[in-house]
Amino acid sequence: MEKFVKGNVIMKKLLSVSLLLSLIGCASINIPNYIRDKNPYKKSFYTHFVRAREAVMKTFEETGWTVESESEPALFERERDLKSGLKQTLIFSDVRQTSFFIGTRYSKLNVYVHEIADNETEIEIRYLILTNVVFKNFYSYKNDRAVDRIFKKIEEDLSS
Repeated sequence: MEKFVKGNVIMKKLLSVSLLLSLIGCASINIPNYIRDKNPYKKSFYTHFVRAREAVMKTFEETGWTVESESEPALFERERDLKSGLKQTLIFSDVRQTSFFIGTRYSKLNVYVHEIADNETEIEIRYLILTNVVFKNFYSYKNDRAVDRIFKKIEEDLSS
C-alpha cells in the first residue's frame, strides 16, 4: 500500500510539473516586416535621394541595425504613387531582441526614403517595439530617443 501512495504522489508531482512547463513553454512571436504608419517620425533634408539613402544605410550600420531588405513602398501602401517619377524606397531592419528577467523585447525599424523635389528628400522612420511578458504582448510604435539619435547621425553624415 505504501508503494502505491508514493507512486501516486510522484505521479501527481510529475503531472503538475509537466502542466506548468506546457503553460510556460515557448511561444512563437510574429513580428511583421512592414510597420504601419501609426506614429511615424518625419524629417526633410535638402539633399538628393541617393545621398539620403546612403546616409540611412550608413547610419543603420553605425547604430547596430541590420538591413533585412529593401522594397518599393507602393507594394505596401496604396497612396505611395509610382507614376510621379520621384524616387522612393522602403528599408526594413532586422529584428533586435533584448531579453530581461520576465520577458523579451523585440524592436524593428522601417525607413521610408522619398524624394520630394530635385534636391529635397524626406525620411520617415517607423519604430515598432513588441514586449512579451509571460502571457501578454505589448506593442508600442514610439521610441523618441532612438529615433532622435538616428536622425542626428543622418544629419551628421549629410553635413560632412
